Amino acid sequence: MSMKKIWTVCVLLSLFLTYSCDQNKKSENSSTNDINELNAAGPYTPPKAPENIQGEEAKITYVFNHFWDDFNFRDTVKVFDPNYGEQAVVDYIGHFPLVKPDTLKEGIESLFNEAKIDAPVFDFFKYQFDNYLSNPNSPMRNDLYYEYFLEYLIGSGKLSPEDKIKYESLLPILRKNKPGTMATDFTFITADGKKSSLYDVKAPFTMLMFYEPGCSSCEEAISQINTNPGFNAVIGKGALKILAVYPDGNEDIWKSYQNNIPSNWINGLDPDQTVVTKGLYMIKATPTIYLLSENKKVILKDSNLNQIMQFFQNI
Repeated sequence: MSMKKIWTVCVLLSLFLTYSCDQNKKSENSSTNDINELNAAGPYTPPKAPENIQGEEAKITYVFNHFWDDFNFRDTVKVFDPNYGEQAVVDYIGHFPLVKPDTLKEGIESLFNEAKIDAPVFDFFKYQFDNYLSNPNSPMRNDLYYEYFLEYLIGSGKLSPEDKIKYESLLPILRKNKPGTMATDFTFITADGKKSSLYDVKAPFTMLMFYEPGCSSCEEAISQINTNPGFNAVIGKGALKILAVYPDGNEDIWKSYQNNIPSNWINGLDPDQTVVTKGLYMIKATPTIYLLSENKKVILKDSNLNQIMQFFQNI
């Protein structure tokens, strides 16, 4: 199921069942009725806030804290039905920006403690959270929420030794370059062969873009920035500099692509692949974009162009 579709609407999907007969074989009509009842099950509906709870924040917090009260964790057929289980996960994640961090962490812990009753159910929720919070193509991807999830997961006692090592290695990288922290400095060479560094870029704001030559998404982003009057205005005023860095170190590929990078950008190459090999930045996909302040404090991490443009419209 497309994550974008499930995020915007409840898509009606057919239910695929594995059906087996027990020793007391039911009649054909009875079996058909049972399957029809299962197919008739609609999306999960969480409890509503009681009328005596006052205030929007209190109501949202109540719904979040009681979101899974009526969810049938023991019916794996329903859990694995995308219209019931996966859509419930999407709706739940949609509440994340609306609640406080401590409430969010407690909610994640409570959900997965409930899911522990059945290993396949636990694995189902683990996969969905991994997919929606970490997949580069997910419209709900969020490193901070993913960090909370990994913190729980590592201490859950439900991971294989291999998975635990994987997530323990991932967590420190995930915590780097968070909004409000200082961006990690690194060196690169410029198109004229000079050595420079991120902190050498002087401007009120810096857009750091990790790109890959020939990447269609990168080319689309470059084109959008280059033709957008808003971006051109802040660049023209000297308020924003764009540092585009090819982190994979192949100088021949980088040089052959230089004409595709606008001349008023800084085009950099990480010849030693330090950013990648030392895990200085988490680059799940390209382009990966950061917005930094004048002193290189992270404002937006792994952002998109709409968020960056909105930032400049609001300052």
